[in-house]
Amino acid sequence: MKKIFALLGLLAASPAFSADDPYLWLEEVQSPAALDWVRARNAQTLDLLEKQPQYKSFYKTALDLSNDKDRIPYASFRGGYFYNFWQDEKHVRGMWRRATQAEYLAKNPRWETLLDVDALAKKEKENWVYKGADCLPPDYDRCLVSLSRGGKDAVVTREFDVPSRSFVKGGFFIPESKSDGAWLDRDTLLVSDATDPVLNTDSGYPRIVRRLKRGGELAKSEIVFTGEKTDVSARGFAIFRPEGSYPLLTRAKSFFEAEIYLLKPDGSRSKLRFPDDASFSGFFRGYALAS
Repeated sequence: MKKIFALLGLLAASPAFSADDPYLWLEEVQSPAALDWVRARNAQTLDLLEKQPQYKSFYKTALDLSNDKDRIPYASFRGGYFYNFWQDEKHVRGMWRRATQAEYLAKNPRWETLLDVDALAKKEKENWVYKGADCLPPDYDRCLVSLSRGGKDAVVTREFDVPSRSFVKGGFFIPESKSDGAWLDRDTLLVSDATDPVLNTDSGYPRIVRRLKRGGELAKSEIVFTGEKTDVSARGFAIFRPEGSYPLLTRAKSFFEAEIYLLKPDGSRSKLRFPDDASFSGFFRGYALAS
């Protein structure tokens, strides 16, 4: 009962208290009030955990495992290289790196560091968190690297040149947002554009997909698809296969239902004839696969 009264007291003292939704004010996730509330809950939780007798041993075990240099460097294989993202006590933000197949299979692989996120964050005075890279086949020498400030959903996307291990000056750039960029070809992206909150879905994710040409301005680029405000999101991407590429558009009507369209060269769309709750897998020799 005391806990109930304490909770009611907390809610009553919260900014913008609403009888319908007492936590509505937390929707402003970056507001000082919301951040103070989270810090207080974090401190309360940490205080409770640190008082547990097993806390120190559990913490040490988890930290040792996270920094263990013998752990498996899981990697993705493309263009003759194994790509891996690695974090340890010396590289807290992490390194994006690669190794040849021969080196990857060696007892002590020699890795080529492509992007040191700790060094980048220090140089640019940003709290960068690595969120992944999308590289263009078949050469995989150009990538779209996504970086988040502090680990939030919104990312900054920048074009990266792998041979020079540097960001491309004047290259593709998507400002901080919940947008998503994907290659169509070396000079064209499909951008699921969330830079304008007015044009987003009610969930705050992209509702429009644009075709962005190299050197073009995102806000003025061609819109190739528009979803509904009530959708979860809309997304554009391409699947590259030996027989050719398949530009695709998805309209996520819910977390479990989506419509998938093939984007044709003339800008028209052809809906893939799958049930909306099917799980799309890709293409093989001209056939679309789903389960």
